[in-house]
Amino acid sequence: MLANKDFDYISFFNNCDIDFVKSDEHWHELRSKGIGGSDAGIVMNVSNYKRPYELWEEKTGQVKAPFITNKAIEKGNALEPVMFELFKVLYGGKYKVIDTKGINLSSKQFPFMRANLDGALIDKATNKKGILEIKSTTIQNAAMLKQWSKDNMPITYFFQCLHYLNTTQFNFAVLYAILDIPWANDGDGKQETRIIYMDRETLGQDIDLLVKTELWFWKKVIHLDPPPFSENRNLELKEVN
Repeated sequence: MLANKDFDYISFFNNCDIDFVKSDEHWHELRSKGIGGSDAGIVMNVSNYKRPYELWEEKTGQVKAPFITNKAIEKGNALEPVMFELFKVLYGGKYKVIDTKGINLSSKQFPFMRANLDGALIDKATNKKGILEIKSTTIQNAAMLKQWSKDNMPITYFFQCLHYLNTTQFNFAVLYAILDIPWANDGDGKQETRIIYMDRETLGQDIDLLVKTELWFWKKVIHLDPPPFSENRNLELKEVN
């Protein structure tokens, strides 16, 4: 169900076609039709959880994508609407925050590139459009925390935001994250917040590489041609225009 029936989503997402999600089953059906934001890191071969070949098997219908849930995922799902409202309170002076619940986007240029956004933004000072990505994550060790140092984020989240920027053709992305660090303070734990701004103009080369790789991968899906590994993968990518 649409979050705001009075908002003109079609004009706002003018570089995308829009599917209005009717049910969880419909959402999974739409997701199977292309590459989504959470698939981008897998396609780029930087995910620790799934290989490109496994994703290819799912997208070609050879295996069904597993339904995965755990306490961390359940906590994230519960926190997302809370964090969305909190972001509106904290940053509503700078951004108009748009609820995108119930919307599935696909790029008009590359229809297999799809997006389910946590939210969309309009910078009130410049009127530029942006995407809002919300993350809540449990930091298990110092190595995981290091991925969030300065203005950094885990590489899979980086490619997810790039994917959304390319799909929507928006100007910027804001990643709003809450890090739960249970081992800090001698086991008493603590939480930290991250706000990371990404300007599309500074990310051209990274976006071009992602688009090139996603085009290559989706061609593999269409032709039922499994993606190769390592050296052969790199050789094939060099030949993609």
